Amino acid sequence: MTARTMRRPTAQEIETFRCDGVVCIRNAIDADWIERLRAATEAVIARPGPFGAAYGDDGDTGTFFGDLYVWTFNETFRDAALTSPAGGIAGALMESTKANLFYDHLLVKEPGSSAPTPWHHDLTYWCVEGWQIASVWIPLDAVDRSNGAVEYVRGSHLWDKRYQAQDFLKRDLFKDDALEAIPDVEADRDAYDIVSFEVEPGDCIVHHALTLHGAPGNVSDRRRRAVAIRYTGDDARYAVRKGMSKPIRDPGLGVGDPMDCDLFPVAWRRAA
Repeated sequence: MTARTMRRPTAQEIETFRCDGVVCIRNAIDADWIERLRAATEAVIARPGPFGAAYGDDGDTGTFFGDLYVWTFNETFRDAALTSPAGGIAGALMESTKANLFYDHLLVKEPGSSAPTPWHHDLTYWCVEGWQIASVWIPLDAVDRSNGAVEYVRGSHLWDKRYQAQDFLKRDLFKDDALEAIPDVEADRDAYDIVSFEVEPGDCIVHHALTLHGAPGNVSDRRRRAVAIRYTGDDARYAVRKGMSKPIRDPGLGVGDPMDCDLFPVAWRRAA
């Protein structure tokens, strides 16, 4: 499979994404991409970018490493973000005529990492507004509950809610009292329609920017390496909000502008 021969999502997968806010696409990313991204992941861990950090707090054991905008300094991640099937998959699921790369996010939970991924949705972190905004989560290892499978609250993207962003580094940088606090999903799991997927390298999970999601720590003896590539569609516009995560550099956009620029390039366009 190459950038020009992606497995297009089926009509049922598009409908599942529309209704559930999350869908697992099996056998979407070929083995060459996975091997290249695995090697590139080790290079980034050894030499992180400006957003590279260990997530969690002092009480957590093990290592939960993350880095953002990896495509801006690593050629393999750049190729994956712009030419792998991920952009086309996101564009098709968003029912958009194009997919702009927003940014990529490397996430590595090493064996024994107790730090969870806190329940959150993505949009309130980000300098973007719109409906056509999605993340393609690409596992580089087999993932199940024991090593930190991501869980999603099915249909939560349709709640018309904007929740306070949760700081993975426990620094409370994103506080915005105008937004509602994230519901305590863990305290009442039976009240929510929670879904997760056991995945293999080559599969990907795509979720909407308003879908609530989180993940447990990695209690296994296996790594959990993954890259989430975020894309925006036709209706996305640049935004500035209190407490948002700042881009790696000024994109040169004004509030309300389409996302087309050097920092948010078009990765895929629908064929005529």
